Amino acid sequence: MKKIFLVSLLVGLMVFGAVAETSFGIKGGLTLGRMSNQDLGSGVTEKFKMGFAGGGMMIMPLNEQMHIQAELLYVMKGEKWDIDGMGEAEYNINVIEIPVMLRFMASKYMAVYGGPSFNYIMTAEAGLDGDMEDIKDDLVDMTFGLSLGAQYMMDKIVFDARYDLGLTSIIDDGTGAPIEDDEGKLSTIYVTVGYLF
Repeated sequence: MKKIFLVSLLVGLMVFGAVAETSFGIKGGLTLGRMSNQDLGSGVTEKFKMGFAGGGMMIMPLNEQMHIQAELLYVMKGEKWDIDGMGEAEYNINVIEIPVMLRFMASKYMAVYGGPSFNYIMTAEAGLDGDMEDIKDDLVDMTFGLSLGAQYMMDKIVFDARYDLGLTSIIDDGTGAPIEDDEGKLSTIYVTVGYLF
């Protein structure tokens, strides 16, 4: 059902975009990921996990200043910890992300935007010092977030900085739904460059 929702959303945006004066493009860049955690105890230091994001984007004008910006991205998310006396632990969570955002042109070259993001978890693993184990079956299929960011445009090149705040946990409560607490919410910083055709 969740896969059908994602496909329907993407097809709907593409069909709607085809009848408007819509721009399409590609983008890619670096990510820094963190995950919300309960008390990790002493001797554990949280670290950002560096990754990659890349995919396509669509910008559809509503008027001169307001646009809808939708994207289909492959994103590497997760987190790392340094554990005293044990080594480095990490979560590697790879998702297909579809953000659908309202974009406001603050000037000819600058824009700000925000909106929901839908994240389908493709693969997931966790481990210590590179000894990784598949944990996909312990996680939900889909999570939701809130994306906020800003852009600088130079002709057809788009420089983008974004923060995606995780709103739901990736941890399955045993029924296929996310657990109802603050643990396991993925948040990610993006710095990307795009090109509009």
